[in-house]
Amino acid sequence: MTKTLHKPILGVALCLATALALAQGAAGKTSTLGNAKAGAKLLTYDELSQCLKQRDDLGQRKPKLEAERTKLDGERAELQQIDESLKADRTKVDKLNETAADIVKRSKELSQQVTDFNERAAKFESSPPTGPTGDRQRRALERDKATLDKAAAELEAERAAVGPNAEQLVKTYQARAAQRDAAAAEWNTRNAALAKSANAYEDELANWKSDCEGRPYREDDEKAIKAGK
Repeated sequence: MTKTLHKPILGVALCLATALALAQGAAGKTSTLGNAKAGAKLLTYDELSQCLKQRDDLGQRKPKLEAERTKLDGERAELQQIDESLKADRTKVDKLNETAADIVKRSKELSQQVTDFNERAAKFESSPPTGPTGDRQRRALERDKATLDKAAAELEAERAAVGPNAEQLVKTYQARAAQRDAAAAEWNTRNAALAKSANAYEDELANWKSDCEGRPYREDDEKAIKAGK
C-alpha cells in the first residue's frame, strides 16, 4: 500500500506564505488620512503629495480665519457701543435744535411786535392826544416798550447760552458720527473679505475630504515627500 506524502505540500504552503510576506513587505506599510473609508483607493505618490500640501495649508489658514472673526466680532461690539453713545448725543442735538428753532420763532414774533409798537409810537408822537387820554396812551406805550425790552433781553440771554454749547455739541457729534461711519465702512469691507475667504476655505476643505480623507497611502511615500524627495 502506497503512503501519502505530506512534507512537499507543507513545503509549498510555507513557500506561498513567504512569498506573500515578501510581497507585502515590498509594497510597504500603509496608513490612512483620517478615518478609513471602506473601498477607498490607495493614493498615488503625487496624490498623497497634493493631499498633504492641502491639509497643511488648510491647517494654517483655519486659526487665522478664526482670529480675524474674533477680532471683527469685538470691533462690531465696539461699534454698537459707539452707536448707543451717538444716540444719546443725537438726543441732545435734537433738543438744542428744538430750542434754537423756538428762539428763532419767538424772535420773529418779537420783531413783528416791535414793528407794530414803533408804528403806534410814531403815530402817537406825530399827533399826541391831550389830557387824560393822551396820558393813558403814553403810559400804555411805555408799558409795552418795557415788556418788549424785557422779552428781547430774555431772548438774547437764551441765544447767548445756547449758541456756543449748541455749536460745539453739533461739531463734536458730527465728527464722531463721521468717524463711526468710516469705521463701519472699513469693518464691512473686511467682514465681506473674511466671509469670502471663509467660504473658499470651506469649499477647499470639502474638496479635500472628498478627494483625500479616509484614503490609504504608503508610509514610505509620506516619508519621501516629507524628506523632499
